[in-house]
Amino acid sequence: MPSAPTTTSPPPRDEPLAAVRRQSGARAVYDLLRARIIDGTLAADARLTEPVLSSQLGVSRTPVREALRLLQAEALVVEQPTGGVRVAPLAVTDLHRVYDVRSRLEGLLARDACERARPADVQHLARLVDLMDAVRDHEDEVLRIGSQFHGEIESLADNRWCSALLRQIRGHVDRYRSLSARERVGTTDHVDEHRAVARAIASGDPDAAERSMREHIERSAAMAAKALGEAPPPG
Repeated sequence: MPSAPTTTSPPPRDEPLAAVRRQSGARAVYDLLRARIIDGTLAADARLTEPVLSSQLGVSRTPVREALRLLQAEALVVEQPTGGVRVAPLAVTDLHRVYDVRSRLEGLLARDACERARPADVQHLARLVDLMDAVRDHEDEVLRIGSQFHGEIESLADNRWCSALLRQIRGHVDRYRSLSARERVGTTDHVDEHRAVARAIASGDPDAAERSMREHIERSAAMAAKALGEAPPPG
């Protein structure tokens, strides 16, 4: 396996970097680094050092140190035995564990949403699916609308405990979700699965809503595993 890079690459866009320099706080640095880890700009296993990051971002080492501490608490970066940190690796084993938790939590949210949804809510979910269908060849838009779809279901469910638990793994979910989306670009699979969830919620059958959501997330896990190089099960 090739050795991990010893430095980080500068962010490709100027706008977030300019915001960090204006705010120069740990939260701004954390938000930027977290986004770069999730979208892959900072690759898995990339070494992150305070001097390099503070130089690239144009801030002192103090907010960088605090941002790395927050990322470590979220397990998005891991401490090295020799000192310093690296971006957490992407591993099939971790993927399956993360998605198992996600499947259970979002299945419960879909069940609760089904019990609370009004006709206007059902129509809104259907419109989001139609919009996703229209942009299915554009990975970024599919991810954005998919996140909005799941967010609407979470809002409908109004289950604060479930939402709080889901937020704890959100960063890890989003890292693997981007892998899954790349496997689906140009296909209708993602659209079809979201439409099945929307229809199950519209049917008023909580069991069907939970089942459809869990099937969708399990399919996403399989796609992400494929992107990481895991062979699909025989069938």
